[in-house]
Amino acid sequence: MNQKIGFYTPPLPSMRSYRATVDAAAEYGVSAVEALNIYEFATPDLEVAREMRAYADSKNVQFSCFSVFCNLVGDGAEQAIEKVKAYVDVAAVLGSPYVHHTIVCETEFPEKILPFQKEYFEQGVHAVREIYDYAQERGIKTIFEDQGYLFNGVKNFRRFLNEVDRDIGVVADFGNIAQAGENIIDFLKAFLPYVRHVHIKDVIVKDEGCGKGCLKTLDKRFMYEVPLGEGEVPMKEAVAMLQAAGYNGFYSLESRGQTDDSSEIVKMLRFATDLIGA
Repeated sequence: MNQKIGFYTPPLPSMRSYRATVDAAAEYGVSAVEALNIYEFATPDLEVAREMRAYADSKNVQFSCFSVFCNLVGDGAEQAIEKVKAYVDVAAVLGSPYVHHTIVCETEFPEKILPFQKEYFEQGVHAVREIYDYAQERGIKTIFEDQGYLFNGVKNFRRFLNEVDRDIGVVADFGNIAQAGENIIDFLKAFLPYVRHVHIKDVIVKDEGCGKGCLKTLDKRFMYEVPLGEGEVPMKEAVAMLQAAGYNGFYSLESRGQTDDSSEIVKMLRFATDLIGA
């Protein structure tokens, strides 16, 4: 059993359910799954959560985190905040200690976000406080990653932590930081004591092009997610820093195979196991 490895992205393209992801975790000796608000969890249904918790328990698989992709700024922000709160209740039923949620959905085009930087930053901080307080009452910790354009990079993320003024945790996402023109080592040097969860993914950054799966960066380049081990992320150094600091949480694999060949799962898990020494 890979005690510290979890699936975030279902590991094969054909997997379109968390029941299938739990099955894969049990089959390949992975001890945890991080769920997102899709598939069975497309709506925050507590009965579905109870059924999924029972199924995962029967397979000896736990839910390490519940992630919510949401937009907490602009029109519809109040409704979105209430929806995230409903997913906090789902996380509690699933036995997840953490809820990770986005703040601004737009991650592809900085020109859509930066003109509203001050307004959206303030709205985002307010939303995070409200959700944190709700989650804390239910024994759930809210955690946040280096994501998008307003809450990414060392300078912006430090400002975010300071202004939220709550005991939130940090998700060290190995790839997202490239959108801010930095790398995960920069991020860990600044926020290592606050890390409670890790997303492992690999990326490359190019000067040209913006095809499928491309995200623009703040330094006017283009970031692409690639299979684990095929990108530019200094993963060994990052994991060494985490382990030296005593990190003992999960490493959620935010990556999937390119085909439905099960050997791709084996390859991915071999890479991750070698990386963290599980």
